[in-house]
Amino acid sequence: MTSDPKPAPERPRNSRRTILKLGAATLLGSQFLLVAAEPARAASNDKLTIGAIIYARDSQFWQQIERGMRDAAKSSNAELLVGMNRRQLPVESQLVDDYMTRSVDVLIIPPLDKQGTVAAASRAKAKGIMVVEYDTQLADKSIASHSIGVDSFELASAVGKEMHDYIEKQLKGTASIGLISLPPMNANSAPRRDGTMKALSGVKLKVIAEVSGSTPEQGANGLENILQRDPHTQIVWASNAGTVAGAAVAATRSKAEARLYGIDMSEELANMLLDPKSTLAAVADQQPYRVGYRAVETAVKAKRGAAEQRYVMVPPRLYTKENPQDVKQYLELLKSLS
Repeated sequence: MTSDPKPAPERPRNSRRTILKLGAATLLGSQFLLVAAEPARAASNDKLTIGAIIYARDSQFWQQIERGMRDAAKSSNAELLVGMNRRQLPVESQLVDDYMTRSVDVLIIPPLDKQGTVAAASRAKAKGIMVVEYDTQLADKSIASHSIGVDSFELASAVGKEMHDYIEKQLKGTASIGLISLPPMNANSAPRRDGTMKALSGVKLKVIAEVSGSTPEQGANGLENILQRDPHTQIVWASNAGTVAGAAVAATRSKAEARLYGIDMSEELANMLLDPKSTLAAVADQQPYRVGYRAVETAVKAKRGAAEQRYVMVPPRLYTKENPQDVKQYLELLKSLS
């Protein structure tokens, strides 16, 4: 395996360390669970530097995460460094080490692997850096001070319930279905599948095939594999924006009639929901802008001594073909963030 050059976290333009000012109103609402333990307090004249990691900038999900982070950092007068792990554990580890060298106050990380990321995150914590996880969670619950994100089980349940209603009302309670799941190493793989299947209890399913994937190409291949086994498959579920987009394009190309459901919204998927020729029926979204914003906001407040919640849950949102106005509002949100 060839090694990538060590990526340097990107510094936002016109960014500088400034004295943190408290009292800004919380921009976004959220649902809270367990209360965290008393965090380490920072002196009132401390300057906060946050080292954040995203997977990449190749999808609108991560673009919205980053934009939310930057807006929250600007609102809090905190310095934000952003690096990409490129979906590779060695790169993720290098980024954490680089942030340690830069002596950041907080590490905000989406664990690439709930087990594999533990070592890097533990090194940061051992150096006195507050660790805040988002999107997924580390296997060792003692490392992160706070976890921000959408419950993957509930996220999948939202679209699963929509599928259930369609099967019950339009297909007389019985359907043939294909599944395109995330790779098993992905921490979201099992809860997303489980949440969907739990919501489908009560209807009769014939699972034609289950394939694994995370990219548009794998989604397209997955749909083709499912339809090769049964061209009359009625429903295909895909577990992220990449696979559902790829499956939807492949379905249009092959003129397949399978009704598509997925997780993680994007501009491309929004336009498909508005297209009467597309078989995409519904998408459950994590509201990534809100996740990114809350990650930074929670980290700043906690570092300054506020008793922030241990788990900060952003509620999922469902977009359907039957409610085009909601989809149009989503597109307006994307436009406002560009």
